[in-house]
Amino acid sequence: MKLSFIILLLTISFVISSCKSEEEKNEPKQMQGQQYVLPPQQEQPNQTIQKQENIDPKIAADLIAVIKENITATEAKDKERVLKTIHKDCPQRKSTIQGMDYVFANFDLVFDLEKIEVIELSTNDAKVYYMQTTKAVRGTGFPPTRASGIHHMKKENGKWKIFETEYLTNEQIM
Repeated sequence: MKLSFIILLLTISFVISSCKSEEEKNEPKQMQGQQYVLPPQQEQPNQTIQKQENIDPKIAADLIAVIKENITATEAKDKERVLKTIHKDCPQRKSTIQGMDYVFANFDLVFDLEKIEVIELSTNDAKVYYMQTTKAVRGTGFPPTRASGIHHMKKENGKWKIFETEYLTNEQIM
């Protein structure tokens, strides 16, 4: 059951937060009997998120709108809308599509974007910190979770898209 939860949580993270980096994708897994088990999470030291000064509020609003559209499209189970928010060169675009098929067939999810803030911006790249809760209102086996991370965003044809996501925390909540 715990393995199913971990796999499900990772799949949902792909859908909601787009793609993980190739480095995260290739993390080694440990064998335990016949099951693959993710290595235990190492305790991370308290991280301080550094925010760049003088971020253009209009561009920040555009970046945040893309992330909110990703969440809204995921809640609506609209795969095409979700894909419009994800960069075409996202390293795990294919697994994100497969994850959506599974999640959309088995769950109705609701999200609460508790915090979102643009922390770094250059001409074609940006980083956006987020904290969100995810709850299943239909389907079993998905406990409520709170996750935080940094969306790495890149421009594609002049429009901001989610390129990959750096996950900072992911915990079950009651």
